[in-house]
Amino acid sequence: MSFPGRYFSALPDGRIRCEVCPRYCALHDGQRGMCFVRAREGERIVLTTYGRSSGFCVDPIEKKPLNHFLPGTPVLSFGTAGCNLAPSRSPRRRSTWAAAASPSPTTTR
Repeated sequence: MSFPGRYFSALPDGRIRCEVCPRYCALHDGQRGMCFVRAREGERIVLTTYGRSSGFCVDPIEKKPLNHFLPGTPVLSFGTAGCNLAPSRSPRRRSTWAAAASPSPTTTR
């Protein structure tokens, strides 16, 4: 199941440019962006990880930006696969790329 995305535009050469991050991935049909979260299906961008969590954790609230809100209470943290701004040696980026089942992304600016 894929979920329709936003923030993209058509390019004169037939590709679609994703405008979510500064990478501005330009995609042909069937390609995924550098983040492996957004992909082109036909004439639209879809979110491939929508509704799929890659991890859950209960943490103390002091580890979060809400550390002054109800000190001493637990908070549920969760996330999805995908990383578009991490350095190439980042563990999160490596796990995102390892989980992807698509060919290499194409990025042009």
